Amino acid sequence: MNLSIPYNLEFVNVVATFLEEMGACYGADAAEKQRLRLIGEEAFSFILVGIPDQDFSEMFQLRCMEIDDRLSLSFSNHGRPMNVREVKDFSVDDMEGTADGLSLRLLQGLCDQLLFQNLGRDGWELDIQFKLKNFKPILSGTDEAGEVLKPGISNDFTVRHSETDDIPGIINLVYNTYRYTYAKSFAYSKELFQEAMDTGKIFSMVVATADQKIIGHQAILFESPQLGEVGMAMVDPAYRKSRAYLLLKRDMKEEVMQKYPNVILYIKAVTSHKSSQAFMAGASISMLELSVYNHASFVGMKAGRNPRESLIYGFVTFSPHLPLKPIYIPEEHLEMVSSFFTGTTISLQVEKNNGTVADRESVFEVKENPENQHAKLYFSTIGNDFSAVLKKQTRLLQQDGIITIHAIVPTHENQPEDSDRLLASNGYFFSGIKPNANGEWDLIYTNLLHQKFNFDDIQLFSPRAVELCNYIKEQYERTV
Repeated sequence: MNLSIPYNLEFVNVVATFLEEMGACYGADAAEKQRLRLIGEEAFSFILVGIPDQDFSEMFQLRCMEIDDRLSLSFSNHGRPMNVREVKDFSVDDMEGTADGLSLRLLQGLCDQLLFQNLGRDGWELDIQFKLKNFKPILSGTDEAGEVLKPGISNDFTVRHSETDDIPGIINLVYNTYRYTYAKSFAYSKELFQEAMDTGKIFSMVVATADQKIIGHQAILFESPQLGEVGMAMVDPAYRKSRAYLLLKRDMKEEVMQKYPNVILYIKAVTSHKSSQAFMAGASISMLELSVYNHASFVGMKAGRNPRESLIYGFVTFSPHLPLKPIYIPEEHLEMVSSFFTGTTISLQVEKNNGTVADRESVFEVKENPENQHAKLYFSTIGNDFSAVLKKQTRLLQQDGIITIHAIVPTHENQPEDSDRLLASNGYFFSGIKPNANGEWDLIYTNLLHQKFNFDDIQLFSPRAVELCNYIKEQYERTV
């Protein structure tokens, strides 16, 4: 739980009351509540002594967490650095000059542990540990244990096409699964969801209990008549150990085989927990889209340690007779890309790039997402200025605060044979391929040089995904 207020002495009672009431929630008795109130008053007053009078806009942050048998309290301090701020021991001979030391002594006597943490450019933090005699945990123990099917949860449910009356239940399911962090914003709007259904942009199926509660959902989101994304696959946390999703996946596959046999379907899943990738079984893994956005909050699942989410992609189709053009791939990755189509119904000719640089300027489009600090450079033509353009555009995007950039190159044209080398020299590494809305395939490269990234924190469900991840990691390590 967090409190955010200005660094102003007028708010000292807010801090004190916040800690007193927080203690009451966790079982504090009258004496402990009074001690917590005093901690709030003294800590906030102590910190304010070091805050400058002018040109100051930072906000005070108080964070309260439950740990074992105690509360952990973190007070932000954007004032004068503690390693240069002189705090003299309290003396009755100089009470005014040593009052700061008295506050510090009182704090040390009120709590079980007190530490100052240097956070560099984020200032300092005062960390206080406060034990409670009858500590009553509130939030602990609410992770994977919630996945066990609880007594009284019924297995009596049906799978069917989504209807208008189901939309509020689907929205509620999205909230139960992701709270407000799900990437597709239309999933929170009844009107936008209805519009997608009415225009045929989404084919949606649900799992409903006997009393018509929506406990599962999956959809195909069409980008074109040739391409659709299998997505919005989720099951209410209380039903994750039931057979609900297995039935939904089976029935959805049967419907798609009948209604959309010639559509290439792609599937993507987050890499912060393996369980979310289980529905990709049977798909051919073909790409890792790295560091796309800040983590979604997937209820009931523990996430990895990378601060930004990555996505694993796969594809599938049920038609053996798709009219597909040959694709052209850099020789360095020809074997890996060819393996993506092994065991699929897609009969596709994979050729190596052996073209020459076009005697003209590169043609490209920039799609920037400032909110996610993510951008894509779509190259339709690699010209004689390709390396210079790539370097310039990368620099401009990074200056705008973009930290993840993907360069996308079409494979239906024979590209220059040194294209991979030119991309690598500008910090871009191969990350896989994916189908596009034109019924063709795109080659994806990634630039992560503006951030730290740990491949070991990626969690993958299938051996094939692990193999691709290791291959991409090798490419990444050659650029850093």
